[in-house]
This record gives sequence, structure tokens and C-alpha cells, in this order.
Amino acid sequence: MRNGVEGKQHSVLLAILVGAFSLVLTNSGLNLLLPSFVELYGISTSLGGWIISLYILAMTVTMPLTSIVVDRLGRKRTYMIGLALYGLFSVVGGIGWQSIEVILLVRLMHGIAAGLMIPLSLVLLFDYYGQEVRGRVVGIWGMLLTIAPAIGPTLSGFVIQYGELQHLFWINVPFALLSLLLCGKHIKAYEPANRKTIDGQGITLMLVSVAALSLGIQLIANPAVPGWLPGILLPAGAAALIRFIQKENKKKEPLIRYGLLRRNPVFSMSLVISTVQDAVMFGVIFVLPLLFQEVLHLSPSVSGAMFIPTAIFTSLFVWIGGSLVDAGRSLKFIAYGIICIVVSVAAFAFVPQGVSLFLIIVLMALRGIGNGLSDMTITAIGLGALPEEDLHEGSALSNTIQRLASSFAVMLLATYYDVRWQMIANTGEAAKHAKWLALREEMIALGAMMLLTLPLVAFINRKRMNHVVGNRQYSADS
Repeated sequence: MRNGVEGKQHSVLLAILVGAFSLVLTNSGLNLLLPSFVELYGISTSLGGWIISLYILAMTVTMPLTSIVVDRLGRKRTYMIGLALYGLFSVVGGIGWQSIEVILLVRLMHGIAAGLMIPLSLVLLFDYYGQEVRGRVVGIWGMLLTIAPAIGPTLSGFVIQYGELQHLFWINVPFALLSLLLCGKHIKAYEPANRKTIDGQGITLMLVSVAALSLGIQLIANPAVPGWLPGILLPAGAAALIRFIQKENKKKEPLIRYGLLRRNPVFSMSLVISTVQDAVMFGVIFVLPLLFQEVLHLSPSVSGAMFIPTAIFTSLFVWIGGSLVDAGRSLKFIAYGIICIVVSVAAFAFVPQGVSLFLIIVLMALRGIGNGLSDMTITAIGLGALPEEDLHEGSALSNTIQRLASSFAVMLLATYYDVRWQMIANTGEAAKHAKWLALREEMIALGAMMLLTLPLVAFINRKRMNHVVGNRQYSADS
């Protein structure tokens, strides 16, 4: 009987991971092909940037709508709709890849598919795995989704050099079909809750707020965009968001249960930590290539290779972190992971310009260890603190907040870098040294941001250990 249950669980795990892995693999590969898009289609860099931006924008806008779709269709159907969109528009991309308009449409629809799939992938796994093994499940989930971004750029570079862009889309189709078949066979059907009222005005306000904020954040650091456009979008998005919250506060069943942040301190604190971690992670991905290429004069290929140790050690230590969570141990290991990130990130501010590749690899591996011990585990702890019926709501809410915060962080770093190094250069410093000083300041700031999350980890650890002790006492009394 137990073997049958485990077989069912593993089948569901395979069904979810096949689709999610392919989605992340392809997106990470396409994100690094901007120069190839510009050359292939004869377009400007700013238009080519929309191939990347449309995916992020569509995903961010769709995520908060996931809870509404789930309420009407159930978790299984919603996830399979995302998979079907992903597979269908991969076929469209494979057929119409020579048209830039088709590519933009495909990226838009892939973003919508990702907005439905990403919040639900971990939630569906939690439906089949109990609290005692969820840490390890998150570890497996995190391992594959960490390996995919490491393989994606290599795969896309190989395809572009030796094949054609269409192959990057056709690769997705068998993965999507296999995942659809496995999901249809092994995932149980969910009865729609039908608790939410479809409010056209509320949905419009939510879409406008998320779209305006997300788009404004992406455009503000783009020199090709006039400054007045994000200047209109950001205040408009903030105003729509305030109006949306005011309207939702009057409802018994709001479109997005942001009340979860007030009612569940473990979930809210874990979300703050995860949001800061995501912002720092994307910030580092922005800053380090500049440091490697403009200051340390590494080639683009070597700079890209420097991220491989991070991916390898993240995938290894996310399993270790998940196992420690399942064992009911103290969460001090998460604090150790955060300290590893702080040390590795801040250390780049103090390395000499003639630093050896070996030291860079060691620091990147240390960051991977920190990511593995802290990132996915804190996500699992936060979602695990929610009631089962609120898992998809909490996942959609947290993913939306994290995406907006990460975009905002990269925008701030890009703006600060451009302004700061020119200010320093105006004092008489050489341009190279001015850029080095600006990047040093950003690395110190990113390390300090991570350091500020340590008290929150201590708070969650106290709450969790009190809960474990209370359960043990209850069991003893019984």
C-alpha cells in the first residue's frame, strides 16, 4: 500500500517537474539572446528588449489572477491550461519564428503560461506530500529549477551557433505533451470552490496596477524611453493599487487574500525574507557581469561560466536544507546560509582588480551554498504555515510581490550605477576606476540587505520551535 502511495507521489512529482523544468530552461536561454535577436530580425536593441520584457510583464500580471482561475476551474485544470498554452505557442513559435511579431506573441503567451504554472507547481506537490517530507520535495524541485537556468544559456548558444531559433521552440513541445499526459493521468481532479465573485472593476484595477508598476519599473532605467512615460505609469499604478485595496477591504472574499500577511506572521516574515533574497539574487546577476567584464576584463563566455559553481552548489545544498527542515531541526542553518551570501557578495567589493579566477569561483560557490540552504527552504516554511486551501493564494501573492520587488531592485541598481560612476568620474577619477567604485558600493548594499533578514530568521525559528515543542507536549499528554 505504501509503495502504491509513493509511486503515485513520484508520478505527480515527475509530471510537475517535466513541464516546469522545460519552461525555465527555455526562458533562461532566450533571455540571453538579445544580440542574436537584434541581428536576426534587423531590429533595434530597445525593440529586442521587449522579447524579454513581454514575458516578465505577462507573467507578473497573470500571477495574481491565478487564484481567481483556480477558484473557478480548480488547481489541476488551471495548471494544465498553462501547460497547454506553453506547448501550443511553442508550436506557433516553431512555425512562425521568422516573424518578430510572432516571437513577441509567443513570449507574451509563454509569460501567461508561466504566471499560471509557477505559483501552482509547488502547491500541487504539497497536495501529495505531507509536512514530514516537503522539505526534501522542495529540494528536488529547487535542484531542477536551479540546474535549468545553468543549462539554458549553453543550450541556446549551441542552437543559435549550429542550428536555427525555431529549434528552441520545438524542444519544448515533447516536454509539454509528456507533462500534460502525466498530469491528466496522475493528478486528482479538484472541485472548483466558486467562492469569489467576479468583479470586473476590481480585476481591472488589479491588472492596471500590476501592469503599470511592472512596466514602469522596467522602463525607468531604459535610456531609449522618455522619462515622462514611467513618470506617469508608476504613480498611476500606485493609485490603482491603493484603490484596489480599498475596494477589496469591503469584500468578504477578496480577489487576492493579502489578509494572509496579517493573519499569519510566519508566512509574512518568510515572504519578506524571500523577497529580499530574490531582489539580492537578481541584483547580483545584474552587478557581477558588469564587474567581471568592465573591471576585471573577463570575456563574456568566462563571465557566464563563473555562474556555474553557484548553480551546482545551490542544487546540492537545497537538498541538504530541505532534509534539515523535514528533520524538525533548528533553522539556524538558514541563518548560516544567509551569512554565506552576505560574505560572498560583500567580498566582491574588496577583491583586488587582479583577483584570481580561483577566488572568484570560491566566492560564487559560497553564494551557491548560501542560496541552497536558505532560499527554497524559507519558501517551503512560509507556504507550510498556511492552511491547505490557502496554498495557491499564498503562492500567487508571494510570487507577484517577489517579481515586482526584483524588477524594482534591478531598476534602482541600473539607475544608481549610471549616475554614480559618472559623478565619480567628474571628480577626476578614470572611468574604469569610477565604475569599479560604483559597483563596490552596490555590492556592499546588496550584502547589507541580506544581513537585515537575520532577525526575521530568528523570529521564524522561535515560532517554529515553539510549535514543535507544543506538539510534542500534546502527544505526551495524549
